[in-house]
Amino acid sequence: MKTATFTVEGMHCDGCASTVKTLIERQSGVQMATVSFADRKVRVLYDPTAINEPRLIAAIEMPGFRVVGRQPSSS
Repeated sequence: MKTATFTVEGMHCDGCASTVKTLIERQSGVQMATVSFADRKVRVLYDPTAINEPRLIAAIEMPGFRVVGRQPSSS
């Protein structure tokens, strides 16, 4: 398992954070996601053999949010 943390712009409320969490957790290979509207952070625990970071970013950006930063993955 790996963990990736993304900085996201465009979340305006806890409802936005909930939407991002739901979209990420629906992705195959994602075990868990935590999303903080206040911190603008999305942290994802995922299986790198099932999903990669570009696909995670695409899921976050699908409803119109924007990933503006990312911390290196950790195992």
